[in-house]
Amino acid sequence: MMESVATSEPRLLVVTDLDRLGPIVRDCFAPHRIVGVRSYLAGIVEIVRAPTRAILVGFDPACRRPEAAIAAMKSVAGEAPVVFCCEPPYESLGRKLLEHGADDYVIFPPEALDLERSLRIPSRHTQQRWIETPSVAPIPTAEELARLADVLPRLTAGDPSALDAMAALICTALNAETVTIVLQGRTGRAGPTTDLGARPILVEPIVESETRIGQIRVGASRGGGFTHEDSAKLRHYGVLFGRLVEGARKAEQWRRLAETDDLTGLPNRRRLMQFLNEKIALAAKTRTTLTVLYFDIDDFKRYNDRYGHDAGDEILCDIGHLFVKCTRDSDMVARYGGDEFVVVFWDPEGPRTVGSHHPERVMQIVERFRDALKKHTFNRLGSEATGCLTISGGLAHYPWDSQTGPELIEVADRALLQAKEAGKNRFWVIGDAESHI
Repeated sequence: MMESVATSEPRLLVVTDLDRLGPIVRDCFAPHRIVGVRSYLAGIVEIVRAPTRAILVGFDPACRRPEAAIAAMKSVAGEAPVVFCCEPPYESLGRKLLEHGADDYVIFPPEALDLERSLRIPSRHTQQRWIETPSVAPIPTAEELARLADVLPRLTAGDPSALDAMAALICTALNAETVTIVLQGRTGRAGPTTDLGARPILVEPIVESETRIGQIRVGASRGGGFTHEDSAKLRHYGVLFGRLVEGARKAEQWRRLAETDDLTGLPNRRRLMQFLNEKIALAAKTRTTLTVLYFDIDDFKRYNDRYGHDAGDEILCDIGHLFVKCTRDSDMVARYGGDEFVVVFWDPEGPRTVGSHHPERVMQIVERFRDALKKHTFNRLGSEATGCLTISGGLAHYPWDSQTGPELIEVADRALLQAKEAGKNRFWVIGDAESHI
């Protein structure tokens, strides 16, 4: 058992991985009382022996049920925080343990500020005070600003290379040999690959809305050592990256809202037209086929009037998601407006051949949906709940029927009108020889 100078105050308990965590904790928290044990079971027993202020738990690869061990420690720890410490490859385990009682997790090797925040114990390192609250924000160089401008659009677009660009920015800002950024389970790196596994000299958390989401790990300095200004700048970049991630997340949420139908959760007309135009351009380049189905619900107004608008809303949601289940991952089902839907069938399966016609697989999907519709129960429709509701649609396909997205939808809409005039409950196919099913 490891123990520092004894005092009457509640102690900090370190569980397992003492050879590595012990020196770090002593350096950070002495002269606070520190006790260490080498197994999870011993840790559970030790917590109840004497007042314990906080528990830092190292990673034990021999433990097959770390979730149960953490849950047991937390059950006897009470209000004392239980914090898990692990290498970056095991960060997913750290996140999982949060669901089983852990109050937080830190990445090895943890820095003083990280441990202070998680364990709720003040550090003895006075130099951390000016790192945490520098009086003047470091001024970025022109090259840093240029690199930051390169990071912003990548991060907003969800580009995986954004983390590498962020790491390269820190390398430039601090004149560092290597930088590794761990962010929400992903890793970005800059510098020689042979040196990236070395123990970092500086470590800074990335925090979003007071939640730790990542870490910046800085290797050796190219200039012979880091200054207080370097540490302050790293602290500012840790805060800045957290805000950039938060901004990118919110921008993605707003983008999704702008492209999603409020009622059904399906893509709306805006997203549909974007997708359709993208796939037509790709089909033209790769000589592949694209098909549009325009359909609506037969006599939808009657259902709305008889059963109410809530029933109408349920019909729209059920119809949309029922069709999604019948389509492929490459297709899109969108709500076009009212009770009208558009389905884009995209076939990235090789070039067209002379004389090829409407894809047979699309017809199979349409028939699959019709069968599913007959069996589906619409709970609000009373005696008409199963087997009564029908739809009609029109199909048109690129490149034979039209060359643009709006024109292709217009052709499919005309086919829908023909299906209605022919008696409803059918799909009208536009092609070399018009037909219906």
